Amino acid sequence: MRTKILCLVMSMLFVLPASSLAGEMTAEKVIQNCVASYEEQMKGVKDITKVTDRDITYHKWVTIEGETVCKTRYEMEMMGTKFVTIYDGIYQWGQDPVLGEVTKEKVDYNPYQTIENLETIPVQYGGTEEIDGYETHILDVEDITKLMGSASLAEMGELRISGKLWIDAKDWVIRKMEINMEGVGEEGEGMTTKITIEMKDFRKVNGLLIPYRTVMATGMAIDEGVPGLSPEEEQEMREMLAEMQKELEEMSPEQQETMKPQIEMMENMLAGSGMKTVTEIKEVKINTGLSDDLFDGSKLKQ
Repeated sequence: MRTKILCLVMSMLFVLPASSLAGEMTAEKVIQNCVASYEEQMKGVKDITKVTDRDITYHKWVTIEGETVCKTRYEMEMMGTKFVTIYDGIYQWGQDPVLGEVTKEKVDYNPYQTIENLETIPVQYGGTEEIDGYETHILDVEDITKLMGSASLAEMGELRISGKLWIDAKDWVIRKMEINMEGVGEEGEGMTTKITIEMKDFRKVNGLLIPYRTVMATGMAIDEGVPGLSPEEEQEMREMLAEMQKELEEMSPEQQETMKPQIEMMENMLAGSGMKTVTEIKEVKINTGLSDDLFDGSKLKQ
């Protein structure tokens, strides 16, 4: 995080009106401050484990062929079944116990280094906005797949994926991200999907600022802004929801807590309000010496 301002004159920069901040700031300056703050916080960090109310994520930074990459393992349990995704620095692995298969795909990008990727993508400065009482700088991103290091999304036919970032004007963390996808569906209909991710309740863990609460909302419009699903998809979802609600009654309290977020997502979508998920971090551990075996996709079982 940036060094504290030691004189009154410098501290006044953070209470200037939004118009003054916007007039002095550029996209390049925002990115420089954001990357510098992140690098300062990450000094000495070798691995991170995040446990939330719905999943576990393991990160481990290693050097492969002279490049620093973030190995990642993501575990999520749904309806009593565990799904695992691994990025080992070269390959992306996936374990789907429902289909009984393990996938492996070589990737030519580093998919879990959002902040580092900021320096390599074209962005435009979009002014300032207050988010939850915090002054933020807005960055307009023409192709946000490059920020996320995802080549697969950009290759999904005639699909345009743009976005915005709201970066804190003091601590230089990302407080909000917006992803807009515009394209054509399988039957030729125009489709627009908007995903909004809000990072809240930042806390320091070993000097590293981490959002303990993340809210993700997804909305979809088809053709002339008519929201929702096709009749067939809606009927299928209603049947699935009824089945899940029935199974919920026979589950243990622990299993019910796991199932409830998925049920709430489906209820919101059927109510016309889109999908909304709230993820709360329960525990963060840093530098525990994570084993390389965690990131070995060849050990995943079909």
